Amino acid sequence: MSFEIQQPDFGRRLRRLRTERGLSQRDLAGGLVSPSYVSLLESGARVPALEVAMRLAGTLGVPVGALVEQWDPTQLLDTSRSQATRLVQHLLARSAVDFGDLDQAGRRFTEAYELGRAAGDRVAMLEYGIALGDILNTSGDHARRYALLGELTPVAAELGVPELIVRICTDRAAAARDTGRFAEARTYANEAMDLIEQTAFFHQGHHVRLLSVLISILADSGQTEAIPQLVEEMLDVAAKTESPSLLGRAHWTASVAYGRIGDGDRVVEHVRQAAEMLGNPTTPVHDWARFSRGAASALLDANAPLAEVEAHVASARAGAQASRLQDDPLLVSLEGRYALARRDYQQAATLAASIGEGALSGFELVRFVLAKARASYHCGRPDEAIAGMRRAAGLAEEAGAYKLANQIWRELDEMRSH
Repeated sequence: MSFEIQQPDFGRRLRRLRTERGLSQRDLAGGLVSPSYVSLLESGARVPALEVAMRLAGTLGVPVGALVEQWDPTQLLDTSRSQATRLVQHLLARSAVDFGDLDQAGRRFTEAYELGRAAGDRVAMLEYGIALGDILNTSGDHARRYALLGELTPVAAELGVPELIVRICTDRAAAARDTGRFAEARTYANEAMDLIEQTAFFHQGHHVRLLSVLISILADSGQTEAIPQLVEEMLDVAAKTESPSLLGRAHWTASVAYGRIGDGDRVVEHVRQAAEMLGNPTTPVHDWARFSRGAASALLDANAPLAEVEAHVASARAGAQASRLQDDPLLVSLEGRYALARRDYQQAATLAASIGEGALSGFELVRFVLAKARASYHCGRPDEAIAGMRRAAGLAEEAGAYKLANQIWRELDEMRSH
């Protein structure tokens, strides 16, 4: 099945669905595009890219066919059984997301994605695959997300829509980063950067996200020279969107990046600005939990005052519990690093022993192994600590984080000398 976007029909359906839901043009834009662009779409003066249509449909809580085909609810009677089934799975999945049930949402989107693949429907594969990828990212299943995006990459290339290619490349860069494939991550991020000026994403929300992903890749791989300039570019683009949420997320990324550099003052500054902008009822609970976890981690990276760290660790705990993610390995790893910073070495060692290395990947795995080794050393287990330090240094080298690897080797030499 393929979709053809026709104006002014698209604009009429967009305006009707938006007003039925009581949304303003700014609400619908949501940082993806500008409110003025939504107005142009509704007037029929612009034809949107397919990726934009898909994202707007997701915001409205309808299948993309509701916007890009001659569609009304009664037409479901004439659709094929597989199309109707995918719609049901879509609605159930969105409902599960709204209530924080990520496991059910993942199952529903998986079923809808598999139905689309079985039908050879490339648009459905991308619509539900992208949504499933977002769920997998939130739940921390980076390996599965990486594999999924590998399937979606050629599908986006076949359709040839620049926005779709940029979106998939950005997601794949993030997934490659989260699974420790930093060279591949840089390749996909740079491919998206080369294309973004040709898309409706330029100087919009996705542009901010792409810069954020690129910055995090460089930070995780130890290539920090270009980070300050990229951070300023990201903050400038985010400010132009006039979206407090997007600007807050940009400050969040900046805090993580400066944490890697070790600039504690800037970490604290950006964490505070991010918290001010994201700490409102419109921020989903699971996003607030992820921000709090990331903020605490960045503060620990930069050796910031523990009083700053403590508040964000507490928020991460509360948010994870509300999102049913209290057993998230990333949170457990953070708790272990926090205990280490408090010099509660036994607690740090106990937390480290409660999860296996297989639960983490990429830079987070390096952090975990390093913290576990340090806890072992302070608990009087030098042989275990030395083996752990070697393991952490090796993982850092495999990830291309050579600067961090050198720091670990130096710390290992100091352990041996005592």
